[in-house]
Amino acid sequence: MQVTVASLMSRVLFEQKGSTLTAVEIVRGSRAPTLPRLHRALLALGIVISSYQVRAGASELTERMVLERNDGGSIEAQLSDETKAAILRVAIED
Repeated sequence: MQVTVASLMSRVLFEQKGSTLTAVEIVRGSRAPTLPRLHRALLALGIVISSYQVRAGASELTERMVLERNDGGSIEAQLSDETKAAILRVAIED
């Protein structure tokens, strides 16, 4: 399942398998990556980025991150909601 959230300058696509959050794709009109700020926010929740890909377009930057808990468990329920909220806070900042 995919859930997309869009703002004026950003688009965030959450990828899930059932209720488990697995990855996020962030497309921004800015050329500055979200990775440094996002990494700190996710670590505070016990989430690690296991894979990172970035593509630069003419006027946007697309980042895709595969997520998992640092203990190897699933990102579900309240942790999934907290993770999404942290990602959205960082992704929509300019």
